[in-house]
Amino acid sequence: MRLICRGGHPMPLKKAYLGLGSNLGDRLGQMRAALELLELQYPIRIVCVSPIYENRAIGMQGDDFLNAVAEIATDLDPQDLLDACLFVESSMGRKRLAEWTSRTIDLDILLYENIEFKTERLTVPHSQLTKRDFVIQPLLDIAPGLFVNGRLLCDWLKELPEIGLREYPKSLSEDLN
Repeated sequence: MRLICRGGHPMPLKKAYLGLGSNLGDRLGQMRAALELLELQYPIRIVCVSPIYENRAIGMQGDDFLNAVAEIATDLDPQDLLDACLFVESSMGRKRLAEWTSRTIDLDILLYENIEFKTERLTVPHSQLTKRDFVIQPLLDIAPGLFVNGRLLCDWLKELPEIGLREYPKSLSEDLN
């Protein structure tokens, strides 16, 4: 797929993977709304969405989280994609009071193309990607052959302790256009 930019020159879309999570309120509804907002407000197309997984809150007290991963196609660069994610989080009531708190919606850029990118605001691949089974498992569901930090993603998963990840009975792709 190609996107035509203002100058009339074709611009190839970039592939990225976003992590989604929620543990407050209508968790599933908020995750669906976040994906819809990203597509409506920005040059982002949702390509594929993983199954949803549920797990207990880690590193904090709080309700169980729902987590999923979406593959997207976009012409946004990593910094602009981060700004889009932060805008959607904020518009959906996310309060950034502390790092480990309950949240209405959490959007993380996990991977962007095959690049490594690090600034004060953003690290790609996501710095915690290989340490979180609730991110690795849904990512494996939609992109099983991915390499992250020089290793197959499935090899990272084998090293993690079991935290009680459960597949959720509903899907994010239901109702998404």
